[in-house]
Formats: sequence, structure tokens, C-alpha cells
Amino acid sequence: MQDIFIHIKIFTQSKFHHVWIRDTYVIEDFIQDIEKSWPLERTTFAHFFYHTESGRILNSGKTFRENAVISGDHFILF
Repeated sequence: MQDIFIHIKIFTQSKFHHVWIRDTYVIEDFIQDIEKSWPLERTTFAHFFYHTESGRILNSGKTFRENAVISGDHFILF
């Protein structure tokens, strides 16, 4: 288990959020937690992370480690 520092931009906003997280955190659980506390648009679709360095969508059922996320990575939350 390791802490990693990531940068998240919400699709509809210009500012980045900078977050320390555990690499064992499951993506889906993390998204559910931030949906409760960040100003996100309500949608009928599930939010998801787009990994800008690798150009792919993260698998929400896996952890950040399993998705090969490392400190300094950037994401867009859709």
C-alpha cells in the first residue's frame, strides 16, 4: 500500500484538484466519495476517469494500483 498524488480535472470546470490517495483505493468507491463532496453535474450515466497520460478510461472495478496509476498522473473526471 502506497500513497500517490494525482491531479483531477472535472470535465465541465477549468481548475484541477490535487489529491493524495491510497493506491489500494477502488476507483468506483473513490468516485462515489467525491460525488458526495465535489460540485459535479448530476447525470444519468456513471462518472468515470480518463487517464490523460495513457489515453484510456480507468477500470472502475479495480484499484488505482491495478490501473497502473502512479504519483503525478492527470485525470479528467467525466
